[in-house]
Amino acid sequence: LDEDWAEVEAMEDICKRRDKARQRREIVVNPEGEWGEWVNGSLAQSQRPHIWYFAISDCDGALQNFTHRLRFEFKATQDTGSEFSIEMGWMPLANFFSSVASAPSSGNSSSRREASHGLLVPCILLSGLCLWPAIVLQFIAQVFHTIHLWVYAYDGNGVKAMEVLSEILFMLSQVTQTSLLILIALGYTLLQSKIGELDLMIPMCFMVGVIHIMLVGFGKIKDDASYKYHENEGVVGWVLLVMRLLLYVWFLWAVQSSASEGGMKLQTFLRQYRAAGSLYFLAYPFIFIITKCFAPYWQHLVMAIGLMSMQMGSNLWLASLFLTRGEYFKVSTLSASSLPGGSAGRMVKEE
Repeated sequence: LDEDWAEVEAMEDICKRRDKARQRREIVVNPEGEWGEWVNGSLAQSQRPHIWYFAISDCDGALQNFTHRLRFEFKATQDTGSEFSIEMGWMPLANFFSSVASAPSSGNSSSRREASHGLLVPCILLSGLCLWPAIVLQFIAQVFHTIHLWVYAYDGNGVKAMEVLSEILFMLSQVTQTSLLILIALGYTLLQSKIGELDLMIPMCFMVGVIHIMLVGFGKIKDDASYKYHENEGVVGWVLLVMRLLLYVWFLWAVQSSASEGGMKLQTFLRQYRAAGSLYFLAYPFIFIITKCFAPYWQHLVMAIGLMSMQMGSNLWLASLFLTRGEYFKVSTLSASSLPGGSAGRMVKEE
């Protein structure tokens, strides 16, 4: 059981670990390398949900003394017949509602954009181009993962390709939003209307995206690890946490640098922008750490809902920031446009 597993792994004598087993079964390995017979059994607990661990040992020396590689197929269902483990039980419903919620937020923002088309065209062209891919990537990721879970509920396997793609797209959505926040903090649309020297951000953001995709792949290799209770468990989660904190430091430096070049209005806006951006950058470290305070069988649900809420909240905030005539519009280079509402007399850098 999960309550004994840490003690079991700490035992130096591997064969003594069997004393902690709640049940044992004899497995016959086909010497010709063919599949053996199915070994069936049932487990039950009454006090609370548990995570059960299964291990294979050869303490009697039945196998020859050289390295063996064993392939196994494991199938398990709840007593209700559900294919989902206890920590995954609510995920289909949570993903479905997240997908539904993502679609209206995109639609409402589009309607707002069209209603104010004459005023906010520059905003959409400058900042919105980075926002919409992030929203679309997240929506497609949620749809793919929801389809995977629906199929999983039917056959216990799901669609592995869709699961992997959904995680990659979700990561890329976060990288896109992170890049946009840092780009604006560096002064894009605030101190200069063209990207200019900030084009160095493009290869750096590309590298960050590649690293995130590699982390997804590495995490998938470790899917069956005994310590992994959610997708960001272990080394992958800690690397993501360090990267998020490093990007946060870059974001703070960029805000401070832009504030030193701007006037009072820009500094006031950047204080608000820094506060909201800090919530986004620190959300993942907070979710990652707080998840560890929950029982193992709740950690997957807490992490998944936390990340979905973080991404949806940032989508709504950025859509409101870019697609309304609020403080961002007033202090940005958009207010210097010749469109209605612009201030033709404002000086704008075009590097």
